[in-house]
Amino acid sequence: MTLKPDSFFSNLRRPASPNHWLVAPADFVVRPDAVAPVFAVPASVLRETLKTVMLQAQGTAVAAESADSLHVVVTTPVFRFRDDVRVQFIPVAPQQSSFALYSASRIGYWDLGANRRRLEDWVEQTRHALESRDR
Repeated sequence: MTLKPDSFFSNLRRPASPNHWLVAPADFVVRPDAVAPVFAVPASVLRETLKTVMLQAQGTAVAAESADSLHVVVTTPVFRFRDDVRVQFIPVAPQQSSFALYSASRIGYWDLGANRRRLEDWVEQTRHALESRDR
């Protein structure tokens, strides 16, 4: 797969703190914490499915979007902390795609694993939504 990271991921410098998480292809420009799955759908379908999953989460709002990327802000319910989630959709083949998905807290050092759990949940929900779509 040819990986051409967008400007956000090309310039990403991950902090030493544990309050962020990256899911991406193994050969992505930034080493991921977890390897992203390859889905048997075009990137446009993956984009709409993941966006739907993300917006179902409480406190999530789109900050910016383009045809191949998405930036959402998640506001936590109790303390109103804001986390940034960036996504780059990656076409693998005409009917296959993946993504780079990065979630990071804006403030603080430790997030108690919130960014990791969020991305793990969204990847699983996206997988389930796409499997249900094919039935």
